[in-house]
Amino acid sequence: MRPPVGAWEEHAVRSLADGAGTNAWARRAQLVLAAWRGESVTSIAARAGLTPHTVKRWLTAFDEHGVPGLMAQPGSGRRSNVTEDDRDRIVAFARRGRWTLETLAEAVRAEGVDLGTGQLRKILIAEGVNWR
Repeated sequence: MRPPVGAWEEHAVRSLADGAGTNAWARRAQLVLAAWRGESVTSIAARAGLTPHTVKRWLTAFDEHGVPGLMAQPGSGRRSNVTEDDRDRIVAFARRGRWTLETLAEAVRAEGVDLGTGQLRKILIAEGVNWR
């Protein structure tokens, strides 16, 4: 398991891990934190109620892709209705200042892009934008 690439990545993983306990991103980030603490795959799997294979898969995805590797795999879930132009507008808007995720989502919706805070967070993390 590789260490965090930089302060931003470590902050992002810790922020995700502090999320709601049933949130898939939070659970996956908690796997990474446990590996960073030096816990074995077997003990992480037992505590998380997962198979060691699943834990290895998520840790490998993080090793190869960083924080975006903790997101759902391509093809899973509902297709996004946010266009690439919308994504560019969201990123540009987020970089204009400091926001809470909720106030940024409200501001983006006021600009005509309809999305929830979860989808907004996913976009910002994937683009490497620190909105706080």
